[in-house]
Amino acid sequence: MLSQLPKNLRSVRWRRSVGLVALLALVSFSSVATAVSEKASADLDVCAALSKVQLPDVVLSNPRVATAPAAHCVVDGLIGRTINFRLWLPEAWNGKFVMGGGGGFAGAIANQAMTLGALQKGYATAATDTGHQANGLDGSWALNDLEAIVNYAHVAIHRTTVVSKALVREHYGRPADANYFAGCSNGGRQALQEAQRYPNDFDAILAGAPALSFGGIGSSFTYITQRMYPDSNDLRQPALSMDDRKLLRAAIEEQCDAEDGIVDGILNDPPSCKFDPAVLACRDGATEGCLSKFDLSAVQAIYGGPIDAAGEPLYVGFPFGAEDIGSNGWGSWLVGRENGAGKGVPNAAYGFGVGMMRYFIYHDADWSYNDYDFSTYREDSAFVSAILDADNPDLDAFRSQGGKLLMYHGWSDAALSANATIDYVEAVKARSPQAMDDVQLFLMPGVLHCAGGKGPSQVDWLDALDQWHTTGKAPVQLKASFTKDRARRLCAWPTNAVFTGQDANDPESFTCQ
Repeated sequence: MLSQLPKNLRSVRWRRSVGLVALLALVSFSSVATAVSEKASADLDVCAALSKVQLPDVVLSNPRVATAPAAHCVVDGLIGRTINFRLWLPEAWNGKFVMGGGGGFAGAIANQAMTLGALQKGYATAATDTGHQANGLDGSWALNDLEAIVNYAHVAIHRTTVVSKALVREHYGRPADANYFAGCSNGGRQALQEAQRYPNDFDAILAGAPALSFGGIGSSFTYITQRMYPDSNDLRQPALSMDDRKLLRAAIEEQCDAEDGIVDGILNDPPSCKFDPAVLACRDGATEGCLSKFDLSAVQAIYGGPIDAAGEPLYVGFPFGAEDIGSNGWGSWLVGRENGAGKGVPNAAYGFGVGMMRYFIYHDADWSYNDYDFSTYREDSAFVSAILDADNPDLDAFRSQGGKLLMYHGWSDAALSANATIDYVEAVKARSPQAMDDVQLFLMPGVLHCAGGKGPSQVDWLDALDQWHTTGKAPVQLKASFTKDRARRLCAWPTNAVFTGQDANDPESFTCQ
C-alpha cells in the first residue's frame, strides 16, 4: 500500500498519481468540451438549415439555438408583406405542435402557449404578430386598412399555422402527431375563429376568455366609458372612486359570500347572487358611505350591459366580481385613473373601446363618444363584426374530423364577460345538442382575466387538452390550484363545484353537481 512505502517514494508515486489523474481529467474534460462543441455546432447546422427551406411567399431568417427554458431551435419568418412569425422547435420534441394565440390588438409576437409551458413540455410552437407592429392597446394600424384587419381577424393565424406545420415536418422529418391551438382573450377569439373558419388546422383547441364578439365588446367598453368618464375631454377622475368600489364589494360579499358554505371573498356562482346595487343609493342628502345616481349609472352600465337609444340591449353585462381589485380587475379595466393605461388613456376599456370605434368601425381618428347614443351601432358595426367576430355556433366541420374544443373563463373577469362565453356555448348546444360531446366549458370562481385573482386559476390546460385528444375522454373535472398546497375542483359547465367536505383547499372536499 502507498502508506507502507518510504516517504521519498511515496512522494514520487503521489506526484505521478496526481499528475496522471490530472492528465486523465484534462483529457476527459477536453473530450466532453469537444463533444459539447460538436453537438452545439451540429444543432446550429440543423437549425440554420431551416432558413434554406423554400415555401411560397415565405422568407425565413435568423435561425438560432437556445437552452432556456429548454434546448431548442428558433427561427423567424415573414409571410407575404406583413405577417411576422416565430417558430420554436425543441430538441426533445414530444411529436406535437401547438400554435399560441396573442392578446389585445396584437402587434408583437407573443406566444400564449409558451405561458402554459409548451416548450418545456416538448411542443413545437409558433406565434405571429398578425400582420402589424404596434402596442397591444393601439388599434390605429387598422385605420382604412382592410387587409390589416382581415389579417388580424383570422388570416394571419391560419397562414402561420400552415407554414409552421410545414417547417415542423421539414425539421423533424415527419409531420406532428397532433396539432393544437391555445389562446386567451383575443387569443381565445383566434381559437374560435380557427374552429369555425379553418376546421382542419387543429385537432384540439383551447379557448380561454374569448373576445368572441368584437361588435359586442366595442359597444360594452364604449358604453361603460361614457358613464365612467362622461366628458371625453376630461379624463382626470372616474365616476367610481376606490371607496365606492370597496363599498360595493363589501355589500356583495356580505349578502352572497357565504352562499357556498365558505367565507373567502369568492363567489362560487355569481348568477345566484341576487344583490341589488340600488340598496347603496344615497338618501336624505347623504354623500358618504353611499353611491350617487352618477355612481350607480356607471355600476349599472357594467352589470346591465350596453343598450341602444331605444333601450334595447346591445351586449351582455358583467357578473359580480373584481369590483375592488386594481390590476386586472375593475381598477385597470373599467375604472382607471388619469393616464392609467398610457398617455391619454385612463383604462383598458377606454383604449380598446374608443380604438374599435375610431379605427375599425367608423375609420375616423377624431371620433368621440360625446353625445353618441348607439342608435345606428348595429348597422355601423355589422361589416367589421362579420370579419372579426367568432360567435358562429356551427362547429360541424371541426367536429366531423374529431376536433375538440376546451373553453374556460374566470367568473371575476373584468375585461371580457363570462356571460358572453356561456351564451356562445348555449348557442352551440341549442343548434346541436350532440356538439356538447366535443365542447367543454369550465367556469372559474374568483378568477380574473385569463388568470389571477382570489380564486384557483392554475390549471394544466395543455395536458387537459392533450389527454382529451389522446384518450377521447372529455374532461368533466379538473384540478385548479391557488398555490402548491392549495387547490379546488373545477366542474364542466353547467355543473358547479359544491363544497361537501371540511377543507376548502382540498379538491376532494368538492363534488360536481
